Amino acid sequence: MKLQEKAPFTIISVFAQPWTGGQPDSGSGINVQMTIQNLNKKNIQLLDFYFRGKQTKLEDISTNNNGLYIARYLKEAEKEVVLHNDSQKEAQNEPPTLQPTLPFKLKDNEGVISYIENGNIKYYKLKNIVEKFPNFYPSAPQNKQ
Repeated sequence: MKLQEKAPFTIISVFAQPWTGGQPDSGSGINVQMTIQNLNKKNIQLLDFYFRGKQTKLEDISTNNNGLYIARYLKEAEKEVVLHNDSQKEAQNEPPTLQPTLPFKLKDNEGVISYIENGNIKYYKLKNIVEKFPNFYPSAPQNKQ
């Protein structure tokens, strides 16, 4: 897949921010947030974002048409694996899901936006994505009765 040299929109800022939930099983992940301006939505539709070996939809979270977009990557919870002399008990383990290989070789601070322009899917690489300090969400307050 060929990367475009120039994007038909302007990337004002982009950063990645890991997060961790405060509840057991609330999960963790990393969000990539970007501000995109000069986007002609009649001719261009943003699709996906590729980052650190994964692909996800690029969501428009704009308020007042400020061009704010986010790509959310959830980290899968570790699953317990049964190790037992009885192979029937081990057979209950779920096989791991394989991640598809991405069509791009990217560094940890690079990502690719896919978009449709005039009916054609195109790709544009973002470099030097800054990683901000993680968000640690607080746990819920204790239920005092």
